[in-house]
Amino acid sequence: MDSGFIIKMIAINTVFWLVCCLGTAHAVRFLPKAWYARSDGFFAQRPFEKKLYKKIRIERWKDKLPEGGGLWNFQKKNLHEKLTPEYADRFILETKYGEVGHWCMAVLGFACVLVNPSEYAGMALACALVNVIVQIPFCLIQRYNRPRLIRLRSRLAYKNEQKA
Repeated sequence: MDSGFIIKMIAINTVFWLVCCLGTAHAVRFLPKAWYARSDGFFAQRPFEKKLYKKIRIERWKDKLPEGGGLWNFQKKNLHEKLTPEYADRFILETKYGEVGHWCMAVLGFACVLVNPSEYAGMALACALVNVIVQIPFCLIQRYNRPRLIRLRSRLAYKNEQKA
């Protein structure tokens, strides 16, 4: 195999995955805000989720994974010191961006089959499947955190009403 071909394929695949992941993470912010405004449907917590999170012990490992919110000027590793309903709203929105972005990355990753020569379709498909597996924990973290943030937002709004 020609070393020039290998370098070319590494470059093509590197650019593909960077555009797929970073481009998707950026693009979800341009979808209509109304898509993210609803708390039912896609973003609603399902009855089985609490048991799943307990079973996989998500609270033990969720903070060990990297978090890319800093790229969009919103860090999600820890809560901000000054908690307000507006901050909670932004955090909830960021979890929705994150979830949609990671699901889209999981699906769009299959396009790597198209950027590679057909004789490497098996390798490209394997990469796409690994990508799906990599994206799932990030989606689960968003879904795990969101109900907690919604409850926090309710408590903050209640406290503000009591002060007024």
